[in-house]
Amino acid sequence: MKKRTLKDDTLKKELLKQETIKYEILRSTVLNDISVVIQGKILGLPGEPYQMQLTQQCIESVRNFIPAAEIILSTWEGSIVKHLKYDKVIFNKDPGAVSYSDLEPFFFNNNNRQIVSTYNGLKAATKTYAVKMRGDCKFTDTDFVYYLKEFPRGEQYSFFKQRIVIPTKYSRNPRRIAQLIHPSDIFQVGLLEDLLSLWSIPLQPEPETTRAIPVNKKIFNNSLRGGIHRMKFGAEQYTWYAFCKMRGLDLELKYFSNLPVSKILASDVSIINNFVIQDALKLGIILPAKMFDHYDEDLYTHEEWMNLSKRYAQKISGLDKFLLIAKVYQSNVSNIIWRVQHRLFKYGLINWLKTFKRYLSS
Repeated sequence: MKKRTLKDDTLKKELLKQETIKYEILRSTVLNDISVVIQGKILGLPGEPYQMQLTQQCIESVRNFIPAAEIILSTWEGSIVKHLKYDKVIFNKDPGAVSYSDLEPFFFNNNNRQIVSTYNGLKAATKTYAVKMRGDCKFTDTDFVYYLKEFPRGEQYSFFKQRIVIPTKYSRNPRRIAQLIHPSDIFQVGLLEDLLSLWSIPLQPEPETTRAIPVNKKIFNNSLRGGIHRMKFGAEQYTWYAFCKMRGLDLELKYFSNLPVSKILASDVSIINNFVIQDALKLGIILPAKMFDHYDEDLYTHEEWMNLSKRYAQKISGLDKFLLIAKVYQSNVSNIIWRVQHRLFKYGLINWLKTFKRYLSS
């Protein structure tokens, strides 16, 4: 084992000092040249209790942690905003939404609303960097800046000038759930030009996107427990599919939990090479409490993203592709087995078989 010398310690301290200086320069640059787009419905009306004033709380958190930020509200025609303090407001015409199913007529796919309010808000932005966020999110810090630095990055499918930073929440990893092309859209930060590029996509066709599969048709590998979703794409999937399509990468799916072999690697590589994925709290963001009513085991972790980032920065081998596809299909088989067991339990067949087995052995 090589003995550490004073020279080694001095070099290490110097490198750490240089990294600290680089980060402080980046931090100052970003926080003094950033637009924050708060998109969607205004949450909280004048006169309502403070705990209901979510948009106001969101704005206050921006002012508290990023005082120099340009704050842009991008909401709907007829919205009341006189009680809010912002720099610009965009009143968009509501494109409407489609409910996922007649069984859940008040549960809507709002992605077209998200596309309109996000893109028009970003078009009004004038800074170099930009944040896209919902009105029910809040800043607790500015640690997201750290993840705007350079990380190992492969050239394949690297569409943005720099990666966009997103939370792990809803960044679904197909190794554990049958869903491809699913980067999170709750909070995003990066270069304004990259965010504008991502959101300059056509609206998703409706109702054929949200209600693509007839109610009476079974989805054998349905990855979302509950069964009401009959869509071609989830919101996050459509956004990434539509963006990639405009760049010549075909990631079309037959339905949201479709796993075509030819698109598994492209899905993984395109997400890893275009986004930095980290836990929201470590980015300095609080997400809505309703998003934490269950624990997600199917998300990319930051550690997984780091490892994949390094792997995809090198030449991707045939073995890498084979192992990824095998892992994805193993996850899919596990999901199907769970569903079969669930249905058997539901109809009492397993209990019946146990009783019959005891009868035979008596």
